[in-house]
Amino acid sequence: MYINGIDAKNAGAAGFRTMVGRFSRRKRDRFWEIDFLRGLCVLLMVFDHFMYCLWDVMPSVNEALGTSLFSGWRKAAMLYWNWEVRVSVRMAVIFTFFFLSGISCTLTRDNFRRSIPLALVAWGITEVTGVIDENFIEGTRILFGVIHMIACGVFAYALLDNAVSAVLPFFGEKARPRAETVLRYLPGLTGVAFLVFFFARCADLEFDGGAHFVSTVESSSDMALNRFRAVFVYLKGYNYESISADYFPLLPYAAAILTGGIIGRAFYHSAAKYTFMPLDGAWNKGFCLLGRHSAVIFVAHMIVIPAIMALFAFITSLF
Repeated sequence: MYINGIDAKNAGAAGFRTMVGRFSRRKRDRFWEIDFLRGLCVLLMVFDHFMYCLWDVMPSVNEALGTSLFSGWRKAAMLYWNWEVRVSVRMAVIFTFFFLSGISCTLTRDNFRRSIPLALVAWGITEVTGVIDENFIEGTRILFGVIHMIACGVFAYALLDNAVSAVLPFFGEKARPRAETVLRYLPGLTGVAFLVFFFARCADLEFDGGAHFVSTVESSSDMALNRFRAVFVYLKGYNYESISADYFPLLPYAAAILTGGIIGRAFYHSAAKYTFMPLDGAWNKGFCLLGRHSAVIFVAHMIVIPAIMALFAFITSLF
């Protein structure tokens, strides 16, 4: 088709290739849709934690300081926390965030290096919340929460992906490219296998009161053993959250991180990765900014929100 003597079809294709070329020559490829979804997830998680603090943290702070800050909001926060829509949305947000973490694992060459600071942050969270639990607010200690789980999931991805790199030299030069294309799916396929195992042997997904998992793995009379096994999977009759304020077992959540590698390999290691590029614009900058700094926001908000609430309560106690 020609418009004013110009081949519109070829011109459009050339324009798109030029736009893709500019995008692909950036120092770092950032895919706005990943940042956008990650930012949206983080924003919803921050709001969720804010409501939790209104419901569960502020009463302890008010009791300690002799104040009543936000006490009128506690009932609304409790209703929100137990709202079945909120429970189901939370499940969707959590798995979206972990799938995105798995996709990100396919976009970096050194997941071992990514897992180390995550592990150090997780250790720091355990130590800091332990001090708070012992000296200020009981029940705030986090032994194995979301950061601990993500660190393990990224480390597991790194192990599997590096195992692939280790065996690739054994393939001939002609077979190696095709073998690499197939074997790079190993972490994702491992995640799928673990998810199948989880739903077949470890838990049922129920929707009474919102989407949630019901464990089918029996707990033991040995509490120390239960504490160890609970790191890997939910246990029937054992409430790990009684000793850890935040709790995300490796199954199914770390398996979701690994599974995200399939999406990353299939979509973001092909020409399809530029599919959403034309939709990028000023409209998404706010969420993308949150997404680019999601790790810092996610860790900081767990401390900042209750700290600000406690500070406001302390100030009101002075008057």
